[in-house]
Amino acid sequence: MFPTSVARSRFQGRRVLRSFRANKDFYKGNRQAALPGGHRTGAPGVHVNHRPGYLLLEDKVRVFVAPPIQDIINCPLKPYVSRRVRIPESQKNGIFRGMPDSGLTPAHFLSAARKYTLEEARMKSAAGQVPRAAEAEQPADAAA
Repeated sequence: MFPTSVARSRFQGRRVLRSFRANKDFYKGNRQAALPGGHRTGAPGVHVNHRPGYLLLEDKVRVFVAPPIQDIINCPLKPYVSRRVRIPESQKNGIFRGMPDSGLTPAHFLSAARKYTLEEARMKSAAGQVPRAAEAEQPADAAA
């Protein structure tokens, strides 16, 4: 006679593996490919016991139809990242104005950071939010 916990653990491995008993990425599917006349999902053939080993079934092989390559090239829709797409000069503005075609270089990043930091400081000082460095260094009696 086994204690209850031992008896349960002996038969735990023999139970049917379901998705709620397995790891988080376990998925058995819904057997759509095994149904006669089902969609073209699952294995495209069957295993056989003679020399070839695997027999492809034409009615289960997936067929992908793509448009001709010229239609793809001439299509106005392009991928998000494409070397053939050029930005008009009217749309090149802001921090990316002088950026080379090869992308963001350290030299361009440093010059842009200095430029926009100085512009932001000038705008704040003109609005009276931040005193200028020269005014902050002057003593109070010298300003009067």
